[in-house]
Amino acid sequence: MVLDLISQFAQVLVFGLINGSVIAVGAVGLTLSYGVTRFINFAYGEFLTYGAFLAFLVATVGGAPVYVATIVAMAGVGVMGVVIARIFFKPIRERGPLPLLITSIGVAFLLRNLMRGVAGADPQSLPVPLIRPISIGGVQISPVGIAVFVVSMLAMGAIHLLLTRTMLGRKMRATSGNRQLARVSGIDTDSVIRRTWFVASAAGGLAGVLLAVQFPPFRPITGWRFLLVVFAATILGGIGKPYGAMAGALIVGLAMSLGSFYVSGSYTLAYAFAILVAVLLVRPEGIAGGEI
Repeated sequence: MVLDLISQFAQVLVFGLINGSVIAVGAVGLTLSYGVTRFINFAYGEFLTYGAFLAFLVATVGGAPVYVATIVAMAGVGVMGVVIARIFFKPIRERGPLPLLITSIGVAFLLRNLMRGVAGADPQSLPVPLIRPISIGGVQISPVGIAVFVVSMLAMGAIHLLLTRTMLGRKMRATSGNRQLARVSGIDTDSVIRRTWFVASAAGGLAGVLLAVQFPPFRPITGWRFLLVVFAATILGGIGKPYGAMAGALIVGLAMSLGSFYVSGSYTLAYAFAILVAVLLVRPEGIAGGEI
């Protein structure tokens, strides 16, 4: 009996960690864009949606393997993010966060309805093969879930290397800390912001593909709904702090998994926000400190 309870608990933890890893990829992308641009982009959820649908298009119509479709989706959504920022956000960048926030909500509605008009409202699924779960110590783990977790970890490792080992990462941290000082120091802040948009949007596209793989099927509204969870993880970790977003996402994923299993699956989002409120009451700046 005790062993069964332990095995059951371990099963829930594994599922929560896999879910948290998907949330982490999206949260890191969102917090990267905020760290440099200093506004919360409500259109970010649509980047997840477009990543999933672009991968679906490449994999089903183009016949490409899912991993190739994922790379294409990341690149496509990255470019899309740069174009959207250039058209909608750059012209009003100096007017303050409120106009940018309202504009991002409008862009979100525009992108969502555009996708709905093109793709329709029918649910879609990526062509991921059904593979029998493997048992490790009495815990059933899907090979697809393992792949999702590994890809998420690799993505976060790549972002860590970008921020700590590359010149672009140093420029991103400098621009996040003080844009005016960075510009005076000779940094092309416009170029840094543009590249940040690409990286953050590509991370959103990857998160969308991972979300579509882990929680099929997906619809044009999937990214918007998942954005609430991404926001919870981002704020929990400390908005603008990528490493905090990673930690916050894992906490949110575990909270949602534990709550859904031991309490009720009807209140999945409520568990995420309950953890968020509890942490912010104790530590309003989130669980991480410092700049990007």
